[in-house]
Amino acid sequence: MLTDKSIKGLKPKVSAYRLYEKGNDKGFGVKVTPAGSMSFFIQYAGIDGKQKFYSLGRYPSVSLSDARAKCREIRCQIDLGQDPQSKIVQKHGSVANLFEYYIKHMVSNGKRTWGKVNADLNYNCKDILHLQAKDISPTHIRKILYTIISRGSKVQANRIRSYLHRAFELGVYHDNDPKNLSNDFTFQITVNPVDAIPKDTGAEVVGERNLSFPEIKQIWHDTTIHEQFHLATKLLVIYGCRPTELCGALKQEFDFDSMIWSVPPERVKNERWLILPITPHAKELLDRLWIYSGNSKYLFPGRYNEEKPIHKTSLGHAISRIESVQEFSPRDLRRTVKTRMGEIGIEKSIRDRIQNHALNDVSSKHYDRYDYLQEKRKALLTWEKYLLELTEKNKH
Repeated sequence: MLTDKSIKGLKPKVSAYRLYEKGNDKGFGVKVTPAGSMSFFIQYAGIDGKQKFYSLGRYPSVSLSDARAKCREIRCQIDLGQDPQSKIVQKHGSVANLFEYYIKHMVSNGKRTWGKVNADLNYNCKDILHLQAKDISPTHIRKILYTIISRGSKVQANRIRSYLHRAFELGVYHDNDPKNLSNDFTFQITVNPVDAIPKDTGAEVVGERNLSFPEIKQIWHDTTIHEQFHLATKLLVIYGCRPTELCGALKQEFDFDSMIWSVPPERVKNERWLILPITPHAKELLDRLWIYSGNSKYLFPGRYNEEKPIHKTSLGHAISRIESVQEFSPRDLRRTVKTRMGEIGIEKSIRDRIQNHALNDVSSKHYDRYDYLQEKRKALLTWEKYLLELTEKNKH
């Protein structure tokens, strides 16, 4: 332990040196210069991991007891992730800061919906963007959701509630995450204000629309929409994949030697590879689409910019013009395939794997790494054969 007596007994040397105290005050010590002046310091690791020294004052102008007290104060700041020499003064983050942090988190996790979420939050929550996030209460949240519900948008209100809940959930943990120590603000959120607001379960109606076999036959032969979209519709009926998985497909995903379509995780909702066999009729449809795609790397290039795929709503707009059957959406075709496949005897476990549904049993999640390609090919061939027989029977 340093004492006044031991400090006064320190002698200067040719070069400056530091004497560390071997006590409870980590990094505390005294520096002696060649001229004989002495000053207290605390050594610590900066945010970047580099060694730093913070001056606590010259001795004897600053007493040992005062230097030790200052050392403990600075150590508390360091333990909270603050750099005592930083010129940045941390402030309480606003709701706008919180939303920005949430969106960055979505982007870093590969969430493709970040743009829509960002726009929805900033539009619907514009009245609270300037407020400090820590000051937001359930009353603020309730008012925002009431305004949305008053517009007749109950489902949207649930969506905004979900976004807000996740944003504030991230805010609660933000200040304790070592990755955020360099941020120039803290949120100081202790409780998620959205927890107290119930979700309107009555607003969420599970989709029920699925096409019957006669309706499948009708759209299979429909000629009211552009052939590109008609071919896409047929492929959705064969595979039951998500519309975005098909309409955003890159040509390089199709291996016609092995007859396999491999959709990478970054294009799949559950971020897992989707591996599908290419059936004979699907190959014929893809060959026709290849002609339309020209030199683009995309199977469905954009109308005005072939360096991008078509917009995700384009297929839906085209399908809405089909008048031969009751209105349906591309998403309804996914439900149709799942349902009608089961009706002809294809077991659910294989249907789930064809549609890449997340299987949550312990075996599937942690141990089963088999790709089931053979079983999926057999099931899809059975389904395709049934579709072709159905659509060719009494065609006229």
